Amino acid sequence: MGSLTFPAGQVALVTGAAGGIGTATVHRYAEAGADVALVDAHPGVHETTRAAARAFPGRTFHSFVADVTDEASVAAMARAVAERFGRLDHLALVAGVLQDAAAVEDLSLAEWNRVLGVNLTGPFLVSRAFVPLLRAGGGGTIVSVASFWGRSGRALFSSYCTSKAALIVFTQALADELAPLVRANTVCPGNIDTGMHRQALRREAEERGVTFDEMKKTEWDKIPLRAAGAPETIADAVVYLSSPASSYITGASLDVNGGVVFH
Repeated sequence: MGSLTFPAGQVALVTGAAGGIGTATVHRYAEAGADVALVDAHPGVHETTRAAARAFPGRTFHSFVADVTDEASVAAMARAVAERFGRLDHLALVAGVLQDAAAVEDLSLAEWNRVLGVNLTGPFLVSRAFVPLLRAGGGGTIVSVASFWGRSGRALFSSYCTSKAALIVFTQALADELAPLVRANTVCPGNIDTGMHRQALRREAEERGVTFDEMKKTEWDKIPLRAAGAPETIADAVVYLSSPASSYITGASLDVNGGVVFH
């Protein structure tokens, strides 16, 4: 079996690095021996980077503030990463947003574009910018974080489901185009216990006139494993798909959802 430890000197880049899954992914890469470039639109990514450096003193970290939906911002960030690290071996496309719940007839074009911009156009722009650097180093991996809601459409979340379904297929196209030098795979989380998830539960609780704990129990009881997953469960999957242990896997989508969808 392959190793979950990366060869010395390898570099991983994580988008959405200031979020719950992103931060956990940064830590898992560092634990496996990689240096990490942290990318986020929020300046809080700088503190995330300082915290990671304190936790893993033997690793190198550097943060970059960039808007993954903006072509010029992504291009500038790619140049800065190349200058700072000189190589890239693993690209983790974690950045994503939820949709404000709305029926199609009520969904604004602005909200549709916002969700697809971050969840689909962002991965396209970042992948396009970094494929040359991955190739220059002799190959590497790309792992996209989609969703179990990309497996089928859900009422009131058409743009979110569309963006995540398209991300799965986009990643498959990358896998076909970039083989054999670069492997590309997708992780499809279920309900993950992040700040974003809890915010969604609070909004729904308010709309239904119930408490947060009641809303959480209602939703988590629907999960066969009876709880939302920790962010680290997704980070584990991302790093596994980046590692030599998954050397014969490309174009796959791995469900990490506590059993809410069997695929």
